[in-house]
Amino acid sequence: MSNLRKGNGKTDAFESLDEICQLLQTHPDFREVPATRVARKSLAALAIGRWIKNVRLWSFGAEFARSLTICHFQIRQDQPRVLAMDLRWHVEKLLDDWCVFVHFVDDSGEIRFQGDYPLKGVIPDPLGFVYSHRLVAVPADVPRGSYHVRLGVWSPTAVSHLELTRFRGCQRGSAGAWHNAVMIATVTV
Repeated sequence: MSNLRKGNGKTDAFESLDEICQLLQTHPDFREVPATRVARKSLAALAIGRWIKNVRLWSFGAEFARSLTICHFQIRQDQPRVLAMDLRWHVEKLLDDWCVFVHFVDDSGEIRFQGDYPLKGVIPDPLGFVYSHRLVAVPADVPRGSYHVRLGVWSPTAVSHLELTRFRGCQRGSAGAWHNAVMIATVTV
């Protein structure tokens, strides 16, 4: 069923963009190419990707170091004690040592478990997007309850978090060590 029209008769532009991206991927001439070739041969595609990223940022997203932007985040529990995360990033520049940290914190701000992962080896599509599906096992010793999801990007080489340069639809992490992260969701396990 098309997302172009909602029950209230209004168009949801963001879901429409998702449909367009899905349709492009089904076209027989659509090809994924390494990011180095995209930068040289398809500046128009990258410009379209930047436009889509900026439209997304009107309602939701977080940009790190003006280089890496989370445009979509969804989390659900498909199995007992296993969380599934779907993430969509837009990439302007990506260094091999960058890692995404995903902290699940309790109401007092303590990290109870994590779903971190490296970005090394990811190849953006022609529009500059990277799609990621991650599973996070909830440790047996973590009590049932609600946890806040904190997300950011870490550079082990620089021994620092990437700067949070803009965000919308989520909250900046607390002052101090987490000011370059966002509180992106709450999940119940």
